[in-house]
Amino acid sequence: MKVIITGSEGFIGRALSLALQKRGVEVIGVDRKNGQEAADIAKYMPDDIDIVFHLAAQTSVFNTDLIQIRKDNIDAFMAVVDACAKHPNKPKLVYASSSTANPPNTTSLYGITKHFAEVYAQIYLPSATGARLHNVYGPNPRQGTLLWCLMNQDLVTIYNEGKNVRHFTYIDDVVEGLIYAYACNLPLINIANPEETSVREYAFALDNALHEARTLNFGGIGDILTICNFVPEIREKDRLEQSIDTRLPIVPMDYTTVHDGLLKVAIDYYDGKK
Repeated sequence: MKVIITGSEGFIGRALSLALQKRGVEVIGVDRKNGQEAADIAKYMPDDIDIVFHLAAQTSVFNTDLIQIRKDNIDAFMAVVDACAKHPNKPKLVYASSSTANPPNTTSLYGITKHFAEVYAQIYLPSATGARLHNVYGPNPRQGTLLWCLMNQDLVTIYNEGKNVRHFTYIDDVVEGLIYAYACNLPLINIANPEETSVREYAFALDNALHEARTLNFGGIGDILTICNFVPEIREKDRLEQSIDTRLPIVPMDYTTVHDGLLKVAIDYYDGKK
């Protein structure tokens, strides 16, 4: 089997590439970091390509570069769909959507582009499967994410006093969900840990996981990596609850709990210090 992953150098792309390679799958990476653009995917597609995992995108509801969001999330997505539709081998397209594509969760152009992609694919490439990802986290998190800030900044401002509710989904589960998406015949699926966790609970769970991991690794008490400043202000374009659209199926699996996922993150962090 031969696959292309756009955004192959990103947080999810690297994890998916590694998992597929371990299964004997040939992976062709396409990433801007390597001088390749997802919009040019047609020239990277061999005749015997089986699957395209399209993960490349501008991310975050707080991204204010609207022109770049349009180019990367709409124009590039249209090019990927067109390349798959015209390719003689008709590869299956699996693309990363977002919880923000669910209209009640949409607060920015980012979410609008993800919803656009879902509608566009259903019209122009009905065989494609979009996977709505929900607050993906794991070891070595992407810079700027909540987990990265909690592990790398001395002081983190947490808005709405940390009451915002999310479905934090561990990276290994997301990888398995994307592989599942290849084999299913559904236009849209959720890859989402059903467990509801507030941002405050998540921050405290990370602190507890670091203490637990420190004890497992060194027999001592771990240090708190950051101090959270919980403020009542609500951040613009933020949602108090990022809900799961229950009209869509959730990939069936035993999802990693927030406790277990953050413990894996913490163990990896301390293993890196040995």
